[in-house]
Amino acid sequence: MADLKNLMLEELRKSSLIQTSSIDETEELLDTGLEKNEDNILAAALAYLDNKGYRRRADNIDFAKNMIMESSEGYDTVIVKQKRVVETDLFEGASREELQDAMDVCKLETLTAIHTKLERMANRQYEYAVEVVEEIQLEKDRPKGKLGDYVSIENLLNDYGKKGWELDRMYADSKGRPVKTYLIFKREKMD
Repeated sequence: MADLKNLMLEELRKSSLIQTSSIDETEELLDTGLEKNEDNILAAALAYLDNKGYRRRADNIDFAKNMIMESSEGYDTVIVKQKRVVETDLFEGASREELQDAMDVCKLETLTAIHTKLERMANRQYEYAVEVVEEIQLEKDRPKGKLGDYVSIENLLNDYGKKGWELDRMYADSKGRPVKTYLIFKREKMD
């Protein structure tokens, strides 16, 4: 039978709502034991660049050497700075009840998010925009060289679509000349 506590820990680690570990970075000075001279400082600088994945360019080498010389100031040997990263499991000593409480928080957050989405779906509200077109022009019929004053129906639909609108309906008013076509766009209100 699977260990319930480990299963709970695995589920909590999958959740983005609960922080299960902390990372502590410390910078420490390491004594290489090498005598402080130009050759050893250069060797430490090159090792630093290689370790970090930096290219061995002259400016990078000078920067690394200066950094090592600053760290080694006051010492007889070459001193290098090194970052140490320690990750601590925040739930390492947690009881089963504490893990259950954390899982309950995750469940509550998930249910709240689902409720919000369902509420929005059930009570959708829209805003509308109306565009009146006196003549429907297709992009394939665009006269050569006409750019600015020719508005095709495709361009009009694409422009509204880029702004989040969708075509709800379209109808023509045949009364009067020229015949006007009404394009009604809608988009969901996200307030």
